[in-house]
Amino acid sequence: MKLYIVRHGEAPSNVKKVISGCNDEELTENGINQALKIKEQIKDIKFDAVFCSPVLRAKQTANIIVPNYDIIYDDRLQERNPGNMLGHKRNEIDKYEWNSLDKEVSIYNSETLLAGINRTKSFINDIEKQYKDKTILIVTHMFVCKSIWMVENGIINIDKANEFFQNNDEIRIYNHK
Repeated sequence: MKLYIVRHGEAPSNVKKVISGCNDEELTENGINQALKIKEQIKDIKFDAVFCSPVLRAKQTANIIVPNYDIIYDDRLQERNPGNMLGHKRNEIDKYEWNSLDKEVSIYNSETLLAGINRTKSFINDIEKQYKDKTILIVTHMFVCKSIWMVENGIINIDKANEFFQNNDEIRIYNHK
């Protein structure tokens, strides 16, 4: 299975560098332009299926980049539940607690990276059954992008995980085995 992973276009929370969770904020003008850039980059690729987070900014991105596809929405692709960190600046969190690989819920009452990895594995295992040798597009959020990257690369080190970043206009491609 070939996976094309797209992080949604820029939203106001990205500009403000605050934790947004699953709120339904719309793409910024820049976010729309980022999605149009991705649309151009993938215009010649035929996807066998398109999956997307049900959160508005991801839905908008998917509808821009692949307007003629049926999009399958899956809750496992939505942004992390940020608990009581919603609206806080990213520099206000302990990244080791936030991205814990030892527990599913942090001291912030938020999903940890372990929780993200578990739901990402569940999603990938489910789609693999139907799309084993297919080309799949997934439009999602940073949390899930990082989880997919960790699963696909066998990353289990928290320091390595904390280094990961995927831009809003970046596509990552994985050959899932």
